[in-house]
Amino acid sequence: MSINILLTLLSLNAVLVILERVSPTTKIILQPYSFLRVHEVFQMTVVIMLSIIISFLLLKVISNNFETLKSKKAAIIGILFTLGIYFTATGNGAHEIASYFFNTFCDTKHVKNDPCGSMFFNDYYFGNIVYFVGLLFGNISLILLERLRPQKNAFTKDTLITLGNGFIYALTLFAYAAFDRVIIGFIFVAVAAISTTSLLFTANAKPRLLPFTLYCSFAYTLAAIATALVRFR
Repeated sequence: MSINILLTLLSLNAVLVILERVSPTTKIILQPYSFLRVHEVFQMTVVIMLSIIISFLLLKVISNNFETLKSKKAAIIGILFTLGIYFTATGNGAHEIASYFFNTFCDTKHVKNDPCGSMFFNDYYFGNIVYFVGLLFGNISLILLERLRPQKNAFTKDTLITLGNGFIYALTLFAYAAFDRVIIGFIFVAVAAISTTSLLFTANAKPRLLPFTLYCSFAYTLAAIATALVRFR
């Protein structure tokens, strides 16, 4: 399985997120005790699950069926990848649960120093920060592994597919970072853009031979520029 196939699957997962957010799942509250909507359950059990599976398959392909991970240096990178998966899932869970309770049972316009304030902070800050740290760890670890073993060849069509998937990812990042209530999303895409682009252009290989690195750099840079234009116009 090629990297571009897996990146395309990530794009389809992003489309799934968009479709789900405009579906009736956001209005169906589950029982007993109205504990969550179908939306939050779907996000935590389907969307994140698919993201983690695809990330694992990316690790498998980029590391040449885990061959690259046999060195001590790469083993440390593997630990970073594992931490990324852990923080991504933990942050998403904290965010989704807090978001449901905050938006369902609180006055979202006037946040007070009470349980609603706690849910607001867990929703917009703690959950998102932990999630974004995990996402950055996961992406950086795959990029570092790709630098150890660049692709041997790449055709123009392959690069265009990579950039196309990067564009879809950039749109999903922009939709969140540009219009969210707090600036955490913008800070993340800006940091990710700087770090991934630096890794792309300091590698001892042409960008087209580093498809995952190119994908991340293009997506984060595009999202950061577009978000900055909207937030600071």
